[in-house]
Amino acid sequence: MNENFRDSALPLTARLADLLARLTTDEKLGLMTNDARAVPRLSLPEYDWWSECLHGVGRAGTATVFPQTIGLAATFDTALLKRLAEATALEARAKHHEAARQGYRRQYQGLTFFSPNVNIFRDPRWGRGQETFGEDPYLSARLGVAFITGLQGDYPEHLRVAACVKHFAVHSGPEALRHVFDARVSERDLHETYLPAFRAAVTEARSALLMGAYNRTNG
Repeated sequence: MNENFRDSALPLTARLADLLARLTTDEKLGLMTNDARAVPRLSLPEYDWWSECLHGVGRAGTATVFPQTIGLAATFDTALLKRLAEATALEARAKHHEAARQGYRRQYQGLTFFSPNVNIFRDPRWGRGQETFGEDPYLSARLGVAFITGLQGDYPEHLRVAACVKHFAVHSGPEALRHVFDARVSERDLHETYLPAFRAAVTEARSALLMGAYNRTNG
């Protein structure tokens, strides 16, 4: 029986449909966490979706470390952000293939990166504000698009790596309460401030992944 999910000449939707039809319920459940379990009978290796590259490949050994995102944003330079992301993605690819060659497929060695962070940085007390492009929705959108485009590349058959824009959508602390905090925002502020960068990331840059925020929004 042909394993159509392995045929890169077929559309992605057809390959996914074929793969899903072959998986048991338990196997599907095993794929629903960031540390997805292997499916040996289909020769699918384990895979951990969690990798980081906000300013260079993170937590995966020696890598080029670029300035923090908030510092990169101060350049107002979309071309620079794209080049930086391209360099990061090439290092990430090399690290992934070497890790896979050694049979290591765990956390921080994949091709899916939880970056960029396009949340709006309004309160300097938020400890993760340095991950963002700052407080301006337009600048965050333009730099986010450049970063995602650089990471993912423009190859017709595959992504260089997969970007994951985060955290959708009204997320900026307090960090210690992020799992229980209820962010209250007006409709105007939501659409003028918090959503534009996410809209651009999805509609323009076609970010492969999107991470939800931890907190509630307006209940």
